[in-house]
Amino acid sequence: MTEQQFVRSSFSKGVTKLALSILQTAKQPDKALQHGKYFGVSGTTKLSEECIERIIDTPNVQSLLADRPSLEWPSLEQMATMPEGSLGWCVQRRMEELKLPFLVQDSQIPETLTDLEYGLIRGARLHEIHHTVLGLPITVAGEAAATAFYASTNSMPSDIGILSSWMLRGAYAPDERRLIWDAIGFGIAVGQIVPELFSPRWEEGWERPLTDWHKELGLTDLLKESPLKDDFMSTYGISI
Repeated sequence: MTEQQFVRSSFSKGVTKLALSILQTAKQPDKALQHGKYFGVSGTTKLSEECIERIIDTPNVQSLLADRPSLEWPSLEQMATMPEGSLGWCVQRRMEELKLPFLVQDSQIPETLTDLEYGLIRGARLHEIHHTVLGLPITVAGEAAATAFYASTNSMPSDIGILSSWMLRGAYAPDERRLIWDAIGFGIAVGQIVPELFSPRWEEGWERPLTDWHKELGLTDLLKESPLKDDFMSTYGISI
């Protein structure tokens, strides 16, 4: 087998695995962590590397990397003592209600990180903040909104693969289809106002009211039209 044939064969196998993850996740979203193990296939491509390099090279991200916020976040216990309605307090409420840990624990973070390593770890952790700030529940519709934002602003192949699962979910559950597509539209609309949510220095504003963050980002009016806005009241007791 020639080198070119080997590359093609490996690519074909990767595409098949990715398609399997897309279909299985759409069919059983409650087992997304199990079925989504092949979404990372697209992250190994040169196209994905080029997307990451482009994101890192943007002025806002470069400015943040030049003066990195600490990756040592307050504990959930500390967040619970913060002012009611603040970013930290709301993040804690969300994590407590869902019985979820942060995607990356402080103990898992190496002392020395390259810009890429720092960006990947911080990006994974910020997923929880993005859900909180945008009022997105951990449902297919909530994940669809978040992924639509990421996909429409960064064009990362992995995000587009995950979004494909949520778009396909309506074929398995027609009663969910309308809300999922409304949520996707909302995620795209957020991206038209805020080009990225990586560079805000969230770590320096844990005690700021969530509504202050909304004003700073220019999202106050749009959030009032969110198809998922009820999550603000049900989870945080905040009226939008």
